[in-house]
Amino acid sequence: MKANYFILIILAVFISSCKKKWDNDQSALVNFQIENAFDEMTNISDQAVTGTMVYYKSGKVIQNESLDPNSVEKTPCNVVITHDTTANPKVLTVDYGTTNCDCNDGKTRRGKIITKYSGFYLSPGTVITHTTDNYYVNDIKIDGTKTVTNMGVNSSNQPYFNVQIDGVVTLTSGTVVNYTSTRVRTWFSGFNTLLNRMDDEYDITGDATATYSTGGGYTANTSSPIRIKVGCGFPTQGILNMTPVAKPTRVIDYGSGNCDMQFTVTVNGNTYTFN
Repeated sequence: MKANYFILIILAVFISSCKKKWDNDQSALVNFQIENAFDEMTNISDQAVTGTMVYYKSGKVIQNESLDPNSVEKTPCNVVITHDTTANPKVLTVDYGTTNCDCNDGKTRRGKIITKYSGFYLSPGTVITHTTDNYYVNDIKIDGTKTVTNMGVNSSNQPYFNVQIDGVVTLTSGTVVNYTSTRVRTWFSGFNTLLNRMDDEYDITGDATATYSTGGGYTANTSSPIRIKVGCGFPTQGILNMTPVAKPTRVIDYGSGNCDMQFTVTVNGNTYTFN
């Protein structure tokens, strides 16, 4: 398993900055919340497997050796990890309990993340599936499945992965969002230096669709791959198009590769620059 990088990590920035310039549409913020919650599942399972779970927990981390999730008494704000490596596929359960706990990343969580994986993240053909059981992040209920498939290498000899999200998310307002996302994550560079994670770079392509129970929704797609440099921490290039229902498309351009946290948003022919 491997950390999954969020292609829209700074989109929420322009929601509050620009609402007076455009309309007060919340699609980018909703997309941010959903994608971030699903991406965190991979990060959490990564840390749970390697025993380095610090960022996504509050109290103690308890390793349940019995393989029975109910054999360990759950103490509030402790995280119970059950890892069955004899099953096929292997099963990892991260249990936050039934009450909200403040985690070290500033978010509250409760419920379970269940991860099944057929092999190592770097092995071609490996399939990793994340599902949830009454799982909440900041009181947003996250249901659904995230599947990561190692597709081997492309024509440039770069490892790449298909990432599929099929989710049903209940916002704190009560609005239910049906969400699907299909992406290809290409390990652009750094895959030959596995001990140096900070030189990793990924290209993300794909699209997403969301519909709201209250009406409306949005689509999002990449017209140019979104480049993620791990050592930078936010997108450095690529173009994302986001189109809320009955509203103009927002074209987000992350630049030409510099780690400068600068991007532009074009709406109705007007371009705004943020840094």
